[in-house]
Amino acid sequence: MSGRIVIEAELDTGIAARRLRKDLLEIFGHASELVVMAPSGLRRGSRYVVRVIKDGELLARQTGLVDGRGRPIRGLPPAVVSGATCDAEAAWRGAFLAHGSLTEPGRSSSLEITCPGSEAALALVGAARRLGIPAKAREVRGADRVVIRDGDAIGALLTRLGAHESVLAWEERRLRREVRATANRLANFDDANLRRSARAAVAAGARVQRALEILGDEVPEHLAAAGQLRMQHKQASLEELGALADPPLTKDAVAGRIRRLLAMADKRALELGLPSTEANLTEEMALG
Repeated sequence: MSGRIVIEAELDTGIAARRLRKDLLEIFGHASELVVMAPSGLRRGSRYVVRVIKDGELLARQTGLVDGRGRPIRGLPPAVVSGATCDAEAAWRGAFLAHGSLTEPGRSSSLEITCPGSEAALALVGAARRLGIPAKAREVRGADRVVIRDGDAIGALLTRLGAHESVLAWEERRLRREVRATANRLANFDDANLRRSARAAVAAGARVQRALEILGDEVPEHLAAAGQLRMQHKQASLEELGALADPPLTKDAVAGRIRRLLAMADKRALELGLPSTEANLTEEMALG
C-alpha cells in the first residue's frame, strides 16, 4: 500500500481476534479492523484477520516485527527469543490462541501450532525448550507446524500458559482413556485365557475318550469316573469337575487322576502297537 507497512494477524477464532483488537488498542493505542474470511480449500472454518493500516510501521517497531532499518524480522522478535521465561510463555500463549489445536488424549494425542514460516516454528521450539517442554518443528501438507505429542508435556505447557480449565479437562479425559484401555487389555487377556482353557478342556476330553477305548475294562474305577466327568462336561474347568464329583474333589485331584488315566492308556497303546490318546486330537485342539 504505497510503501506503507500494514500489519495483519490471522487467527482461528473470533474470540481470539476480539481479544487481539482490544489489546492493540489498550496497550499500543492502535485501532484495527476485523475481516472474516469464509472457509476455503482445506480450511473448514472461518478465518479472522485483524488488520492495522494506520500507523502500521509504528506498531511494527513497537512489537519488534521490523529491525532498526525497517527490515522485517523473520521468526520471533529478538527481545522475545532472548527474553525471560515469561516472554517464552507469552509467545506460546499468543501462538496457541492464534493457530493452536489440541487433540483428544490417546495414542495420537498432540498439541499443534500452525506457523507462518519455518523460522517462526524453530523460534517456538526454542521457546518451548526454555520452558523445559520437548517440541518438534515439521512441515505437514505444505504448512510449518510445531508439535508436542507427550501427554505430560502437553499438560505442563497448558499449565504454564494459564489454561487451567483445559488442563483439568485434558487430564480427566486422559485418565479416563487410560483406565478404559487398561480395562480392555485385562478383558482381552481374560477372554484369551478362557478360550485357551476351553480348548484345552475339549482336547483333554478327546484324549480321555481314546484312553477309555484303549484300556476297556482294565481302567481303575476312580480313574474311569474322572474320565467320564471330563467327557460329559467337555468345557468345564477342573475346579468345576471337582465340584461335580461324588464325593467332591479338588481340582488337583481331578487333574492327577486324568493325568494317570492318559499315561496308563498311552503306555498300554505302546505295548499293543496302537495309536496313542493323541490320535483323537484335531489340528485346532493340538494348537490350543
